[in-house]
Amino acid sequence: MERWFGVGRSVAADPAVAGSKACREAVGGRRAGLLVVFASPSHATPEMAAAVHAEAGGDVLMIGCSTSGQFTADGHGGGVVVNALGGWSAAVRAVPHTETGLYEAGIAAASCLDDVAGEHKVVLLLGDGRSSDQQEMVRGAYTVAGAGIPLVGGCAGDDVTQTGTYAFFSDGSGVQVLPNAVLGAALAGPSPFGIGIEHGWHKTGDPMVVTRSESGTIFELDGEPALDIYLRRTGGDASLADDPGAFLNHATVRPLGLARRSGEDIRIIFAADPVQRSISGLADTPEGAMVWFMEADRDAVVDATAAAASAALSAVPSPLGVLIFDCCVRPLALGDDGTGLAVSRLRERLGGLPYGGFWSNGEIVRRPQAKGMHHLTVVALAVS
Repeated sequence: MERWFGVGRSVAADPAVAGSKACREAVGGRRAGLLVVFASPSHATPEMAAAVHAEAGGDVLMIGCSTSGQFTADGHGGGVVVNALGGWSAAVRAVPHTETGLYEAGIAAASCLDDVAGEHKVVLLLGDGRSSDQQEMVRGAYTVAGAGIPLVGGCAGDDVTQTGTYAFFSDGSGVQVLPNAVLGAALAGPSPFGIGIEHGWHKTGDPMVVTRSESGTIFELDGEPALDIYLRRTGGDASLADDPGAFLNHATVRPLGLARRSGEDIRIIFAADPVQRSISGLADTPEGAMVWFMEADRDAVVDATAAAASAALSAVPSPLGVLIFDCCVRPLALGDDGTGLAVSRLRERLGGLPYGGFWSNGEIVRRPQAKGMHHLTVVALAVS
């Protein structure tokens, strides 16, 4: 069966109308095997999900999530984006957040691999964007996929409000809208999948050793209370520790870089505990790890979306389209002008190739050179 990839976008005010229109544009009269849906919180409704599914025939596999905005070649902002894929062997799983822990959710989501057949495989993960231990989901999925099958995806968004995220799911028989869920979709086919990852940040200052941490919370850096050294070296006033909102605004564009063989993984710091003098991120920063403060190279940060897509395309022989997962904090760091420029560069780099993406609460790549959860980063998946 011939493989194809289509993208549709609608900003119609009515969520159901937007979903139906975006799906119709993405499918273009073809028979889809998998839908991947991105929707702003205002459009992340059961009516929208049902309309998308019905427009595609009512019996198609579907995964999707709420976002902090989405983008295609036709523009960026709110509304609904539908990515439709046909011709691959596909399978899906959904794990409600109340059903199990994140490690077990990753195992269950990646078990969709059991139901696909093909020379080349990939697992697409859509995670719970409000979890503070997202790495556990990736670790669980890795126990199923192993080193030979890449994991790629992003975590659901909520317009950076921290109010809750939603996932859209169908195994072909009905439609579910689930809060804070973990979804998995396996794709398999005769051609390789390409993965790109870029961020555009660079390390600055002297390295530090994480001398005490637990999961995403860092208690000590170089044997000193982590909050104290963080505020001192980022120029933050001590009063920030007692104002969660002000601390978040200060910290989101002053991340840490975690040393990896392939460079640095970004760790966004989003909260501080003034009593324990600790700082917290959205992914594990293990004891003994070496970290740096990171600075943005503005032009490289702007170009990261296009660069990630280019890297993904370079790994496939005949690309059909690209899915992109772009950190929701990057628009805050870039501002409206920089965000618009990043989207424009992506459009120019990809020419007429279809693509769909969303601003996510964490980006996922698990392959030999990248260990799982990323932040302030762009991840791209090219299909061929």
